[in-house]
Amino acid sequence: MAKLSDIGRLAHADTKKEFAGELAKFTSLNAQEALDLFPTKADQEELLELLKIVHGTADENERKSKLVQNAGKVAGAMIKITKKFASGIG
Repeated sequence: MAKLSDIGRLAHADTKKEFAGELAKFTSLNAQEALDLFPTKADQEELLELLKIVHGTADENERKSKLVQNAGKVAGAMIKITKKFASGIG
């Protein structure tokens, strides 16, 4: 990855905060928890792909099929979410 300029670093930080704030609006996570779980752009894109599948208009069986087909693209987000919400199990 190319080295960011000072302005690039500020824009990057603002984008991360904005993403966290928006995610917090639609989940039980607060903005800091969202940043902690999904700190990188790749993490955020993975989560968005997962959310598109889960909240799609397809029926439940089709969504399950899409999750299986795209497991490699969304597995990290699924693991992070599961660990966060099921931390007391096991």
